[in-house]
Amino acid sequence: MRNDRKKDLTFTNRVSSRKVSKGKLYGIGIGPGDPKLLTLKAKEALEEADIIFAPKGSDEGVSVARRIIEQVIEGKKTYVELTFPMTKDKAVLKRYWKKAAQRIAGEIKKGKQAAFVTLGDPFIYSTYIYLLKMLKQNFPKIDVETIPGISAFNAAASRAGFSLLEGKEKMAVLPVGEDLAGIEEALNDFDTVVLMKVGAKLQKVIHLLKQKGLTKNAVLISRVGHPNEKIIRNIASIKDKELGYLSVILVKK
Repeated sequence: MRNDRKKDLTFTNRVSSRKVSKGKLYGIGIGPGDPKLLTLKAKEALEEADIIFAPKGSDEGVSVARRIIEQVIEGKKTYVELTFPMTKDKAVLKRYWKKAAQRIAGEIKKGKQAAFVTLGDPFIYSTYIYLLKMLKQNFPKIDVETIPGISAFNAAASRAGFSLLEGKEKMAVLPVGEDLAGIEEALNDFDTVVLMKVGAKLQKVIHLLKQKGLTKNAVLISRVGHPNEKIIRNIASIKDKELGYLSVILVKK
């Protein structure tokens, strides 16, 4: 009987060991900036992670996402900052996505619980989308779970007291390109228009809204959730070109 018990315990320990050693990646949306907007599920996954990967725009820069979660995550953590340059050259970006995927996959294959953090929600204009595609393509057996986060435009609407949708209204969410492609059509066809990735095109957007008589129907929220957050309702008066960065413009017909 004792020998049987020993065999059972040995088998149980082997099974437990297997479960512990199986690595996994959590793709985690951490919201737009306020660390208090981190969901309970996101916080739990981050605190259980062995290693946390955080994106940044250049080798010299500091990860904004890392700075946000460091304010609320308890215990000492191993952080790895991955560079994803601010370029539209897909060939260059692909090299960085591939390199990042290999780095993450290497840790997961060691049995590590890994997390990749991203601002806002992981599936709204996020680097995580391309990273995940690369992982699925090159490392299809890796276990991945995505945890949603509060998007910048949801947080912006709450901060500005701006109703996004009522009744049967329709909404469009668009990134702002150099030529403002699709924005005028969206303003014509939708009740609410959310403009993201405004950046240096801010004055072009304001000019278009003036032409359509919509400046009084719009609000700009800059760096929502950050200490230097700004909410500007009279957007026709904006002169500061830098306000377009990390900004969202909400427009209602």
